[in-house]
Amino acid sequence: MEWKRFLSIPVCSVFLLMGFVYYITVFIFIEDWVGLQSSAGTLNAMIFTFMASLCLFSFLFCVLKEPGYVPSPYVPDVEGAAVPPHQEPLNNSSQLRRCDKCVTYKPPRAHHCRVCRRCVLRMDHHCLWINNCVGYWNYKAFFILVLYATIASIYSSMILACSGHDNQLCFSEELEFQWKNSYEDFFCCFWSNDVWLEHNIWNSFGLAYLPHVLQYDNH
Repeated sequence: MEWKRFLSIPVCSVFLLMGFVYYITVFIFIEDWVGLQSSAGTLNAMIFTFMASLCLFSFLFCVLKEPGYVPSPYVPDVEGAAVPPHQEPLNNSSQLRRCDKCVTYKPPRAHHCRVCRRCVLRMDHHCLWINNCVGYWNYKAFFILVLYATIASIYSSMILACSGHDNQLCFSEELEFQWKNSYEDFFCCFWSNDVWLEHNIWNSFGLAYLPHVLQYDNH
């Protein structure tokens, strides 16, 4: 029955999101930053793969692990000899609580989930992304999942920032190089045009003055 929890759009979306983030982080960001063949790229890929594996295993555990359902034949101990004094209820009516939906007794801090249609021990909430309740038996795994996902997201963001910073530097250097080459080309073009213009002026002046020189020599 637990495997049917994977047959939901939010759970499949989480799997697709994990795969997408892992692919772009390892095969695009790290490859573009230092390259996967380098020692730094291999180390970063191994670290992020380890973090992604922890997130995946924690997610699978949260989906498959039962949160702690109250058994149907549960009947509380009315005498309550094993209950500590600081947790002892004020009267027997608070201990003998019945669920209106399940029509069974439920212990303290147990709540009925409308999605699962059962009472859950120490229920925190029903998480749509794991298609399961967060309760007594999987609360710690859910907290660890959030912690691992946060660390992996920060690490992926740092790799993205490093890759983007290097790309920005390369783009700035390339832009500066292109601007410098364009400036040099413009200067050379302007200088060559200036020389060509002066050359034509002197040629025109020489052609215009040459008959006078020849006429003066004949005299």
